[in-house]
Amino acid sequence: MNITARLYDPLLLKNLVEKLASRHVDQGYIQANIPGQLKAIVSCSTMAYVMGNIDLDPAGNNFKEQISMPFTTRFMFTCIKEKYGLFQLEWSASLS
Repeated sequence: MNITARLYDPLLLKNLVEKLASRHVDQGYIQANIPGQLKAIVSCSTMAYVMGNIDLDPAGNNFKEQISMPFTTRFMFTCIKEKYGLFQLEWSASLS
């Protein structure tokens, strides 16, 4: 069985999460002197609801047609920012 999750508007969601992260107050760690080739980063996480459809494709199983079910679930998104940069979405995890 093939399972596919389709988000309703992934680019809008990415933009929203990065804007929420940019509201994070920098505590000054990004300005720290770091030895060698290492870089200081700031991370920020936020929870957001995600909506989309899950498609179940029978691929030879007992189902006669594809099933599409809407879903709404929570995800934890984490963004990081390097010195003088903008927050960029790095990873996410489902909370359900």
